[in-house]
Amino acid sequence: MAYNTNQFCWHGCISTNPDDAASFYSKVLGWDVQSVEMGDDTATMFANAGVPRAHVMAPPMEGIPSHWDNYLRVDDVDAATKACVEHGGAVMVPGTDIAPGRFSVVTSPSGAAISLFHEADEAASEHAPNDVGGVHWVELHSTDIDADLAWLKAALGFEIDTMPMPNGNYYILKANGEQRGGATPQQNPGAPSMWLTWFQVADVDGTVDTASDAGGQALMPPFDVPGVGRMSILSDNTGGVFGVITPPA
Repeated sequence: MAYNTNQFCWHGCISTNPDDAASFYSKVLGWDVQSVEMGDDTATMFANAGVPRAHVMAPPMEGIPSHWDNYLRVDDVDAATKACVEHGGAVMVPGTDIAPGRFSVVTSPSGAAISLFHEADEAASEHAPNDVGGVHWVELHSTDIDADLAWLKAALGFEIDTMPMPNGNYYILKANGEQRGGATPQQNPGAPSMWLTWFQVADVDGTVDTASDAGGQALMPPFDVPGVGRMSILSDNTGGVFGVITPPA
């Protein structure tokens, strides 16, 4: 299916040790590691069942910790970047052309970084399937949820639905009536705002055990949310944080 505006279309593992991260995710999520020609460069990709799922690379500069980067498809990278700044965000990377398309990196008012992207060839764009080994969900954990929600609406045009939960409201980000992601107040005191990438797995508990054996850590042990699934939040062996989930049957 072709890319749709305000849909997360790609993901990147930014790691202080890409080789260690590649080994970790191969063991934990069962991904294959591939080298793919990108113009004059070669990119290292994660693939599942032959389908590319994400890239892995070192940070662009020293001092940036390991993290997962999420790419949001927009109609016009430069216009969206400008709108993000006008409504209280900031630019980390201005509009830049790469072989797959054009991207920028912006931050929300609370400082959560996200990449904006538009593909070079709209006819060839295709979302990876939402299945085991793929990205299931992306959500914002915000230290200033009111400011960030207002920004997501005004700058990027998201619709926001409020979902009451036992520990406070959860917010569904929608476009054209379809769910595209989520947002929640940051639950970890002292942690910065961030976008959390959730990967679908067949067995959350087994994945947590495998991650621990591979040098990762369970930041939040497996837990169940009725109607949502069983999940856990982990860090990889270089410090990158991600979630794993098994949805209900």
